[in-house]
Amino acid sequence: MKKNMLAVLILVVCIVNLTLVGYTVFTVVPNAQRTDELITKIMQIIDLELESPLPTDINNTYSIEDVEKYSLEEITTNLRTGADGKQHFAKITASLTINKTHEDYERLNPSVDKMKPDIQSIIMSNFQKYTSDELGDVDIQATVKQNILTDIQTLFNSRFIVDCTVTYLIS
Repeated sequence: MKKNMLAVLILVVCIVNLTLVGYTVFTVVPNAQRTDELITKIMQIIDLELESPLPTDINNTYSIEDVEKYSLEEITTNLRTGADGKQHFAKITASLTINKTHEDYERLNPSVDKMKPDIQSIIMSNFQKYTSDELGDVDIQATVKQNILTDIQTLFNSRFIVDCTVTYLIS
């Protein structure tokens, strides 16, 4: 008698499973396909660029003799208010590493000094997004540095600035 009950239970579970698979195949999958088609059409309409508009360097390697450092003035900016409810400030020292052998160096290097206020604004705006506690996280520090570099490269529409060094003291 127990074997028959077990066989009936297995049969019921198989039928339920088959019903759920049929439901998934005939209702969920077509909806997912329609959603995918809709997203594709929207992306085509707004012409989303999935790659960076910046020119890519074929040769990203450079030697230490090929770079120069451009130091920026010390910047003091407020940070986002954290969980402690207190206003914190960051005293930031930054410098840019410029590749002297890059094809855009001669053309854009004189502009770096003229664009110093914009560069400082980029640095400040990237720091103001975070609280003092968040800036203690190593991953966020790397993200801030990468965002600053990307924003500066976008500002100049070139990758002749190859790195930025950012140090800060939070008070």
